[in-house]
Amino acid sequence: MAQNQLPIFFRYRVWWHILFWVVIFVMYWLTYGGYLERYHEEFIIGLALLPARIIGTYVLIYLILPVATEKKKFVTFGVLVVLHSILYGFIIWVSYYYLNLLKEYYDLSKYSLFYLPKILNNIISNYGIPVFASAIIIFKKWYIDEQKNKKLAEEKLAADLRFLKSQVHPHFLFNTLNNLYALTLIQSEKTPDIVLKLSGLLDYMIYKSNDNFVPLKKELEILESYIELEKMRYNERLELTYEIRGETDSHQIAPLILLPFIENSFKHGASNDRTKPNIKIRLEIQPGNLHLQVFNSVPAEKKVDESVGEGIGLKNVRRRLELIYPGQYNLLVKPGEKRFEVDLKIFWKK
Repeated sequence: MAQNQLPIFFRYRVWWHILFWVVIFVMYWLTYGGYLERYHEEFIIGLALLPARIIGTYVLIYLILPVATEKKKFVTFGVLVVLHSILYGFIIWVSYYYLNLLKEYYDLSKYSLFYLPKILNNIISNYGIPVFASAIIIFKKWYIDEQKNKKLAEEKLAADLRFLKSQVHPHFLFNTLNNLYALTLIQSEKTPDIVLKLSGLLDYMIYKSNDNFVPLKKELEILESYIELEKMRYNERLELTYEIRGETDSHQIAPLILLPFIENSFKHGASNDRTKPNIKIRLEIQPGNLHLQVFNSVPAEKKVDESVGEGIGLKNVRRRLELIYPGQYNLLVKPGEKRFEVDLKIFWKK
């Protein structure tokens, strides 16, 4: 993670280290100086102990702590911490021992350098410093790792969406060109209109649908253009019902998220039905959600199972719904012997 992307309390590393030691020094000075009412002497003692405290703390956080956080050797880490605490307390005791100002106060002359009670006392009273510093390091590492993982997840999400959206274009184009090809074979008068509508659809898909969300009203215009293209192909043979209810101006939606369901009803329903295909599309926009229902007839001779209509279009749109509307949609796909049904609800983000 870039340094300038971190919160201010993770930047300016040298100054934060200096501030940390100033706070530690002042805290010990005021605490013990006030307790003993000897501020001058405790100030000198604090300065004398500061090198030992600094060295002991940095040995723990930069040499011993990585054994646990990076190498995951927790038993080794525990042993090293015990040894470090003993050595740390001993060094603090040595600093006291050779500080002449203390001899008259603590009468150190009767104690040896390896006087265990004093070493343990100094571990207890001073080891909170490296422990506190270690806690800060662990929190910083956790925070940075969390931010990195979040950024990687966002980048993967964006890459997945770009890939899925890129698949929509060729899939739609392939089906529409098939329709156009069929009409050119019979030299239909509708061919120019189809080319014009196809041009508008492709312009939207390639250039105007790159945003994460687009106005719902614009998305519905694209759906209607696609439906008009398909109606040109089937003439009077197709029984089509298309209903929209509710306010369309005040909502936004992920681009091209509804089109695959409409396209699927034509591709796997009407195009396979040589008699009189039937398609019903109902769209209801409510304050809390969008509700889409698509029904298409299934040819009697075609055996329907759970996989009917589950081509690349529906598979992609399922994945896009998971990525864009996690926990904010309900999708039911209901195959049947006589008709195929899709029921989708998208709950608006608040």
